[in-house]
Amino acid sequence: MNRLGQPRFTGRIISYVFLAIVLLASFASADNGNNPCDVDGEFPDVIVGSLHQEQRYGHVGDLTAFSIGTNSCNVGTCWLDWFSHGMGSSLHPVIGQSMYRLKDGRFEMIGQSWLKHGFTALSINLCSPNCLGTSGTHLGVNCSDPYSSGLNGQQSNLGPKFEVNAPAGTHPHPFATAGQTGNSIFKRLQVHDADMDPALNPGALYFVEGQYITKDDAEADRNDNNASYRPITVSGSGTFFDIAFAGSTVREHPAIRAWKTLDPDVDMIDIQSPNDGLFILGAKATELGGGIWHYEYAVHNLNSLRSGGAFSVPIPAGANITNIRFHDVDYHSGEPFSGTDWSDNGGADFKVEWVTEPPQQNPNANAIRWGTTYNFRFDADVAPAINDVTLGLFRPGNPSELVVQTWTPSLCDSDGFCGAGETCHNCAADCANNSCDAGEDVCNCIDCGTHPAAEDDCTDMIDNDCDGLVDCQDTDCCGDAACADPDFDEDGFQGCGDCNPSNPDYWAAPGEPQNVTWIDTTRMTWELPLDPGTTDPITYEALRSGNPADFLNSTDCLNTGGTLLVDGTVPGSGELFAYLVRGLNDCHHDTGTGTLGSGAFGERVGRSCP
Repeated sequence: MNRLGQPRFTGRIISYVFLAIVLLASFASADNGNNPCDVDGEFPDVIVGSLHQEQRYGHVGDLTAFSIGTNSCNVGTCWLDWFSHGMGSSLHPVIGQSMYRLKDGRFEMIGQSWLKHGFTALSINLCSPNCLGTSGTHLGVNCSDPYSSGLNGQQSNLGPKFEVNAPAGTHPHPFATAGQTGNSIFKRLQVHDADMDPALNPGALYFVEGQYITKDDAEADRNDNNASYRPITVSGSGTFFDIAFAGSTVREHPAIRAWKTLDPDVDMIDIQSPNDGLFILGAKATELGGGIWHYEYAVHNLNSLRSGGAFSVPIPAGANITNIRFHDVDYHSGEPFSGTDWSDNGGADFKVEWVTEPPQQNPNANAIRWGTTYNFRFDADVAPAINDVTLGLFRPGNPSELVVQTWTPSLCDSDGFCGAGETCHNCAADCANNSCDAGEDVCNCIDCGTHPAAEDDCTDMIDNDCDGLVDCQDTDCCGDAACADPDFDEDGFQGCGDCNPSNPDYWAAPGEPQNVTWIDTTRMTWELPLDPGTTDPITYEALRSGNPADFLNSTDCLNTGGTLLVDGTVPGSGELFAYLVRGLNDCHHDTGTGTLGSGAFGERVGRSCP
């Protein structure tokens, strides 16, 4: 009995069915059924078990290049996919390396590498004595796999960051510039000499970081622990600088956590971007004397695809703001991302705000992309308090910004009047006085009463229930006649039936999923369509049929875990199963249903799923 598939959904189905049989046979024989992820509740979980080797490669201009060896461990309950790009697969980890510096209370990223593409997983016992070994196409449970600094610095096997969707763990095959080499610093971990020179950085502390990104780990929602860091020392002068390890690897924590570990005055907050990835914000307020305070912020994007595009800190009226600064990290070796510094508003409109170019203007703008840390700082003649700060997201979506509370200049002047920026929460002395004053409303102050549980007026342009959604934007108003029209973008959908009333392309159907591959006899995976078709996140549905020529009758609709299908149903004796997969936008309307591909007689058709 065989489970038959159709990996690319196009062309001659007999050829592709035969290919699937061959792939299934080779995968099954490779690891002899050891710990596949075929039971509900099982998951792979890759971490950086150690950063174990460092290597200096060379010097060009004012840059020195390094590479850091990484030991990965699978601390999950089933194996982790590790099919090399040489096998024609993208189901393997990519590995990034970074360097950081803590100096004068500022934690900054000073270098990054391209991404090593994994090719074989060994079965060693770094993280556990109970490694369940495999033959190399998977990292077994409790097993570790070492990559030396030489392998992680091998230019021909280093791919760019821009191709990788970190929250999904996906990347294309083949990756850009595969096999390409260059000078001694090309693609490697590059750091400016001035950022390392001990004579220019007295008292500075340094750290290196390794991070793994891979598909099945991300699909199991285990990708927030994939980075580890280790302290290092820097030595040298002139144009020769080298590094050496100075402590042990801190597992499952990105390097920004070291700032809080070494300085308890740092406030550190995890910021989850919904259905996307994790940001980490570090903040510190330092008294400089003479009534002046320094405000320091570091925003680390661990694995968000949407990226950071703006950062805003509120300030009170009359505050004197000086020394507004921004710090980022260089991309290099041909990455397309811009290096243009973010602009700031000088402290206007009761806030200090930094922004990069919008994606409509430059999709390769200098956003806070995954695996990077950017810094924002200024001085103010106002002491600190806890208030809201705002991280604006670069790529479009909902929400457009993330708000958390940390140290900012105090918005409370204790003058008895509830002024701009003051609320019952941050300035009870001025605002919680049993009077609904200017600047107060039911959403920010108990003096103004309580708000209704649902939007009770769908025409007043007020967020009545304080959930951030106004009138017809709020699903509470879906049944209100006022929200039935007009069809602003003329896409045929109105009111609550239109997921994006300002964008007629929102309903566009996704293109054909790419590089469909059988992992083993129960799991099939694929990559994102080349043409996503919609600005909405893509979901998928799979059809299973016993007749490769008929996906309308006797066809089952199967749930998929993102770009992974797990199907434990076995065909009967003499039977076969064929599969098709299509993309959907999140609104899941017929007009947003993607193609099933084409066959010998044109566009394939399949049943509609519930």
